[in-house]
Amino acid sequence: MKIAINNLPLKSDHKLRGIGYYTSHLIEFLRKDSSINLQEFTNLPEIKKVDVVHYPWFDLYFHTLPARRKFPTVVTIHDVMPLIFSKDYPVGLKGKINFILQKIALGSCKKVITDSNISKKDIVKYLKVDDEKVAVIPLAADPEFRVLNNDTELLRIKRKYHLPDKFLLYVGDANWVKNLPFLIEGFLQLVKSSDLENVRLVLIGGVFLKDVESIDHPELDSLKRMNRLIKQYGLDEYIIRPGQIETDELAVFYNLATIYVQPSIYEGFGLPVLQAFTCGTPVVSSNCGSLPEIGGNSAVYFDPTNLKQFVSILKDVLENVSLRNKLSKLGLSQAAKFSWKKVADETISIYLKALQK
Repeated sequence: MKIAINNLPLKSDHKLRGIGYYTSHLIEFLRKDSSINLQEFTNLPEIKKVDVVHYPWFDLYFHTLPARRKFPTVVTIHDVMPLIFSKDYPVGLKGKINFILQKIALGSCKKVITDSNISKKDIVKYLKVDDEKVAVIPLAADPEFRVLNNDTELLRIKRKYHLPDKFLLYVGDANWVKNLPFLIEGFLQLVKSSDLENVRLVLIGGVFLKDVESIDHPELDSLKRMNRLIKQYGLDEYIIRPGQIETDELAVFYNLATIYVQPSIYEGFGLPVLQAFTCGTPVVSSNCGSLPEIGGNSAVYFDPTNLKQFVSILKDVLENVSLRNKLSKLGLSQAAKFSWKKVADETISIYLKALQK
């Protein structure tokens, strides 16, 4: 079967984000399947005769999906968060026009792939796509994320980044939906406790090293508020910001972390939770969006508006070794349900279905 897949996310700012991660891994594992003859393309004229064309991303407010296509088309929509929280994602006239064009182009696609059941419900509701057209294919963690038994490497990273024996870990972006001011408020309450004052918070992501105070952009408001709270509460010495790091070092951070924390108000998937599971890291997560769907019974959940509950749960997990060990084992079992080979296999089955209609 000849498949053409759009590789534009690998040539843009999306390369280091979730869309780029998804595109690169999908391409890698599709190439391992002998039944697939894969052709990458950036622009439509590059496509030779193929059976199916796959766009592994869908931008709501940029015209990324051509309306006229020669071949059956599959598109992946990871989430429609800007439609769910429209007040927090203001759109200009050009964006509104592009949204109409995108919806028109979407209507002629044979199949839509998304990462979770909650995202499927959102796509059906907000984009008016037929339920039967949308297939759920959960993502997977990179194979480099695993339990590490190399004490020398663990110690090297611990010393390199001056990591304490106990720390909370957060990995990802800093837009408002990530709920990071809430995380800082909770962390403050935590380290006020005399028996937990040595706990630190590690924030991994290039965005945490950026000077954003002089940049006027609504998506940076949450990060600015977080930074103000850190200064207001005098928490700078309690927080470690390594910036953007390579996957091999990130896997070590997960292995060293006492707890991975996901405080999001909403997630279409929540890949860091899965990465934490594969490394045997106990997870404390909000109960919103797809997070309970991905985490199952392997994480401890909290209401991301209930600070008292959040702090209480963190204290319980930090102070209870047997609970952490239990969560670690549960997480490893949950992680075993996800793999990139499974993603590729299920995607191929969608290509076949796209050819049948």
